[in-house]
Amino acid sequence: MNIKTLLLASASILLLQISTSAQAFECPAHFAVAQSAIDKVVADMKGMKGQMSKEKMALVHALLDDAKMQLSSAKHNHQKPQGAYDHARSLAKADTSLGYAKAADLLHWNYMKK
Repeated sequence: MNIKTLLLASASILLLQISTSAQAFECPAHFAVAQSAIDKVVADMKGMKGQMSKEKMALVHALLDDAKMQLSSAKHNHQKPQGAYDHARSLAKADTSLGYAKAADLLHWNYMKK
């Protein structure tokens, strides 16, 4: 094996490890964004209690519960990773949590208009 091949292989392995580590450090930022969105909806709903029917409030809460569940699952994948795959799942679940929180916010404001 010549030296160029050995150096190229070593560099490839190093880059792969760096990208996996970088993904791991992205997770907390995604968690913070999702948690902030969840907290915003919870605060908005507390401020407007009684202005919406219980049925509509339950629908918004269902979306919030899904957001919280996905965020909890994302944190679990991040805390006990078996490799890059678990960090990728963690990021996906955190972003899914953010999506549920945004949907809860939109639904809440839509119900408030009516």
